[in-house]
Amino acid sequence: MSSRPRASSASIDHAETCFVDAWPRAQVAFSPYTRLAPPILCRTQADERREQLSGSFAMIRMRDERIVIGLREIAERGLAEHAHAILSHEVGHYVFVPSTLRDHVRLHDRIRRMLTPELASHAGLVANLYADLLLNDRLQRKGGADIAAVYAAMKGDASSDLWSFYMRSYERLWLLRPGTLTEPTSPAIDADAELAARVLRTFRERWLEGAPSFALLVSPYLESLPTETRAIGGWMDTAGTSIGDQIPDGLIEDEFDRDSIQHPAVDERLSDGDLDAEEEGDDTDGTSLGRGGGRPRRDTSVRKTRGPAEWLDTLKAVGVHRDPKDLLASYYRELAMPHLLPFPAQKVARAGDPLPEGLDVWEAGSSLESIDWFATLAKSPVVIPGVTTVERTYGVTDGGEPGRLVPDLYVGIDCSGSMGNPALQIAYPIVAGVVLALSALRRGARVMVCLSGEWHGAGRFVETPGFIRDERAILGVLTDYLGTGASFGLPRLAEAFATKKKHPVHALVVSDSDLFGEIEGTQDGWEIAKRAVEHAGAGASAVLRLRKLPAFEAPTKKLEDAGFTPYFIESEPELVSFARAFARRTFGPT
Repeated sequence: MSSRPRASSASIDHAETCFVDAWPRAQVAFSPYTRLAPPILCRTQADERREQLSGSFAMIRMRDERIVIGLREIAERGLAEHAHAILSHEVGHYVFVPSTLRDHVRLHDRIRRMLTPELASHAGLVANLYADLLLNDRLQRKGGADIAAVYAAMKGDASSDLWSFYMRSYERLWLLRPGTLTEPTSPAIDADAELAARVLRTFRERWLEGAPSFALLVSPYLESLPTETRAIGGWMDTAGTSIGDQIPDGLIEDEFDRDSIQHPAVDERLSDGDLDAEEEGDDTDGTSLGRGGGRPRRDTSVRKTRGPAEWLDTLKAVGVHRDPKDLLASYYRELAMPHLLPFPAQKVARAGDPLPEGLDVWEAGSSLESIDWFATLAKSPVVIPGVTTVERTYGVTDGGEPGRLVPDLYVGIDCSGSMGNPALQIAYPIVAGVVLALSALRRGARVMVCLSGEWHGAGRFVETPGFIRDERAILGVLTDYLGTGASFGLPRLAEAFATKKKHPVHALVVSDSDLFGEIEGTQDGWEIAKRAVEHAGAGASAVLRLRKLPAFEAPTKKLEDAGFTPYFIESEPELVSFARAFARRTFGPT
């Protein structure tokens, strides 16, 4: 492969003009309603490095949906006249496939799971090839963009059986004369290209379903990729892109069954019809695509919940750059969201009108609208959230109707060795804690969370700095892991409620039968527990993971005498249902 001459300033200027002129028409190649920011045009290598463009002369950056064009390489390859086709292709990634971050991750994940562990690192490449095949076919057939001319201009750019198979697939799809896009290939490659074309035609309107079949077809070619020459063409625009620090929702449930996928050579779902024939009802103007594309289809698959380890691996594979603790917190937050209820409230004697009383520190996580900006700036001209920011506190004037007072919430969870690591398996006590904590925050309450694995004061614990509204800090503590001790430590409860709270708090502890031994084994343990409940001011609950047996009747009675309402849960998954029902039954509206 001969080296290309370096681009001159004049040729780069010409390429820039072509791409600027082509953008308005390319933006609506798939739908007249597409609205994207203009492409970022890089003139120098420094520009390309700044925009993270490498290994390709064009890409769409998944994390912010910006199209990036390398004008220098465009000019060197003589592709400036194909600006409309190149830009239309990049728009297709936004509109058609993968279109959303969620579908981008799902596509990558299905292909990765079809490849052997040795080939899994090529999942991004295979996903890019498959996505390009889908949207290029649509553009070539009805999008008014001559994609074939772009690949013809790049003929000889790469040398590998994979690239030959890929180009031959386009020739078969578009009924081009063999040799138009690649040198003549072997009968085996021709047969695989025929199968690739049939996969595309069969699954083009439900493209995610066809991705595993394409991965099986491509897999043998990955094993023989050469390392001494360029194996893939210079237009790989999503293979190396990262989705940044964004965490797409909807990835916890997964309906994909790897064992149900057959090789395209024996898959009866593939169409036997003429590849040149159009499917009945296929849209011709792209207006029905929308984000996510594809026709609606009844979902008959069985959805399974991914464990945290698998979910974290999925995000890591697509290059999510976030603190692992933040990722784990997002996982349990998504698990909890369907179960959230408004947090319960206590009845007070009378409702009334708000009466301004004073100022309090505004904390991160509170509503921005609650900041008293006049008082904040009067305190300090330099605004530091959580330090100089203040909010107005209110009392009430007596009214004539019953009102409701939302208590703060204390959640203490036994994180001893009996509870598994929440990063490796679903920890249902943590899911329940997130349900309760987020419900409280929704109603404006403050929350304190404590994970404890102690025994008579010895062991480890982690807790929030008092009662706060910072969701990130609360979820960070809830998804931590200790794995030590035997029970929730009574000293943690005693310290949290050493004095009577000005604002009522409901204390909820999740533990097992070891809680009885912890209190019994502590000097004046029952008195300490009773005093903590009194200082809380809004009652207490003890959620115990055990069967209600006669042997526990005596300590249960002592627990009730101390002010706790005991709840017996026989299995950990029941904790989530309990957390949801708890707010409705105990504190919900009458």
